[in-house]
Amino acid sequence: MQKKLYIVRHGQTLFNKKNRIQGWCDSPLTKLGHRQAKATKEYFEKRGVTFDKACCSTLHRTEETLKDITDLDYYRYDALKE
Repeated sequence: MQKKLYIVRHGQTLFNKKNRIQGWCDSPLTKLGHRQAKATKEYFEKRGVTFDKACCSTLHRTEETLKDITDLDYYRYDALKE
């Protein structure tokens, strides 16, 4: 059985908007960031892509993005860092 891995970067954050480097610092998604994540959800839906599992880093911006993309229960991994 073939498996596919989809990797998605978080949507725009407040620090992105202010041209600040954030690294591991956490910054919330902007309204645009949420729209970007929801557009990603629509992209997957239009192509019939479904997910068995979901995970993200422990950064809030990645969790916000994931929640906008799927309603699946998910795992947060500290080892997933940018």
